[in-house]
Amino acid sequence: MLKNVILILLCCMFVGAQEFAQKKNMKIMMKWKLTEYLDLGEEQAEKFFPKMNTHEKEMKKINDEIKKLRDEMERYIDSGTANKMVNRTNIEKIQKFEQKKLDLKSSYLLSLENVLDAKQVSKLMVFDKKFKRSLKDQLKKYPNVRDYDKKKKYPQGK
Repeated sequence: MLKNVILILLCCMFVGAQEFAQKKNMKIMMKWKLTEYLDLGEEQAEKFFPKMNTHEKEMKKINDEIKKLRDEMERYIDSGTANKMVNRTNIEKIQKFEQKKLDLKSSYLLSLENVLDAKQVSKLMVFDKKFKRSLKDQLKKYPNVRDYDKKKKYPQGK
């Protein structure tokens, strides 16, 4: 019995470690592609990536807050207690967070003017979309990779 419990725990840890490694590898690949696409010099990279990391952390905090609000809304839906007042309050909160994201992105891009030239800033503004499109194209080439994340929860009508 103890062996089975240990085996299950090890399997769970292995799967969790794999997911973490994949996210880390994706981030490394994204930074490598970004460095290449922006044609960053060593000095520029030393200044740029700390700013980018700080920006990403701040954006993650905001996205986490939005996720909490959406999870809260989902709990209201599941419990059958959703109402106009709660919806209005949550919509206003989410709007404020979305505005914060826009303001943060704008100030981030403006703060890069002393690190990157105008062409590099422009390239940075379109990089995310290009990178995601490239990943999507890769997934189309290898359709079995898409089956990896089957545990995602999608809304269903009740």
